[in-house]
Amino acid sequence: ADIGDLQSVDGDLSTFSGHMLVCREVLANSGRNALVLMDEVGSGTDPNQGVAIAQALLESLLETGSRVAITTHYMELKQLAASDDRFDVGGMQFVNGRPTYKLLPGVVGESFALSVAERLNIPQKVIDRATELLDSETRQMGDLIRDMEDQKAVIDKQADELVKKRKELEELELQMKKQREKLDRELIFARRNEAEKFGKKLEEKERILEDILGKLKSDPSRKLVAKSWDEIKYVRRDVLTEAENIPSVLRKKKQAAAVDAENFADVVPLAEMRVKPDIKPGDTLIVCKNGALKGAEAKVVNTGGRRVDVTVRGMPMTMKLTELALAPKSFKPKEPNTAQTKNKGTRFGPKMSKMALKALADEEADALNRRNTNKNEADSKKSNGPVMRLSSNTVDCLGCNFEEARRKCEDKFSKVMMSKNNVVFILHGHGTQGVLKQKIRDWLKRDKQWVESARPADASDGGDALTRVELKKIQF
Repeated sequence: ADIGDLQSVDGDLSTFSGHMLVCREVLANSGRNALVLMDEVGSGTDPNQGVAIAQALLESLLETGSRVAITTHYMELKQLAASDDRFDVGGMQFVNGRPTYKLLPGVVGESFALSVAERLNIPQKVIDRATELLDSETRQMGDLIRDMEDQKAVIDKQADELVKKRKELEELELQMKKQREKLDRELIFARRNEAEKFGKKLEEKERILEDILGKLKSDPSRKLVAKSWDEIKYVRRDVLTEAENIPSVLRKKKQAAAVDAENFADVVPLAEMRVKPDIKPGDTLIVCKNGALKGAEAKVVNTGGRRVDVTVRGMPMTMKLTELALAPKSFKPKEPNTAQTKNKGTRFGPKMSKMALKALADEEADALNRRNTNKNEADSKKSNGPVMRLSSNTVDCLGCNFEEARRKCEDKFSKVMMSKNNVVFILHGHGTQGVLKQKIRDWLKRDKQWVESARPADASDGGDALTRVELKKIQF
């Protein structure tokens, strides 16, 4: 190591001579894997000659395989890194004229002699004169180095910010991945729950069917066969209703409804057209009324006033002008569900034995006669007979949201209809601003499957906190 100053008057050693003696010993002892540290190498003599001997010493040390680190103010030595790839350069950082003692790799540092002199309170007059005495090339080089160091500082800061942002993005991606995995697990769990609930309800319906079959085995009379067949149809309808309320099925229904809405975007009912078209027998229209026949082709048989006689899928019927429309050119009529048609078998549903068909036909004829005989009496009882509110015909929806309340109501409607009772009370309370009550009543007004009529309950049955629902008498 060549550090410090060995000058001595007694030993006839100048600063330069002392450095040279140390360099001689360093060269003699250098070798592979040796570490050589030299401070201000080549100083203490003429700068041109000092630079030349310093570069020669460095090259000789590298040839021995030593690792060398030096400090210098000579620009020629600093520029070695640009011409000889065996050398690297670094500069000490100065901020506002003061050293930070931080090494900046790749930076050709300036000596900052004037800044140091000014910081040590050398008179300003001297500093100004020294600046004037600097040649223009040296001043330009100093300014250029300072500008480059400032730009490098800005780039380094931006690089640090990019690294920080990259880490934040990686953390965010990791969080999103965990959240996505959590949602996938919750979706699988929800689907499993749906399947379990639906399976339990199917098991309940299976038990009902087993009871019906047990009764048929013990007493295969025609009335029991007919009654059992009615009960089987109730069970079938309940199963289909439950299946349609599964969230995955609801999503498919919504998608189908969206496609349906797009298909009917340009369809205008005949009653709403400003210029009424000339409809003649044999013309083809489409059904625009909501329901199972919506989108089906309707062949005109006869016209008259606001109604038109048509055949839809081979069935003759009379429809209003509000229920029919001209088909746009791009419109594709709906086809009937062929799978259901194939399995239909008879007008009673799936295929049955001849004995069961005969029993059902006989029972249906007897029932028709009874209905015709007692129709007026039954209608009178239906419209005027008082119905007392009991826990058995009341649905408690307190604390439920609308979807939960709707499902509870539909479950109750199905059970009540199977027991031949057509009045149900819905207990929804008044709630906050009456939101649940209003949603339930709006739904009951729109419903076409279950509800014949709905109104607030009488004061004797609980008043406006309940809704009295009269169910339809459904014919299968």
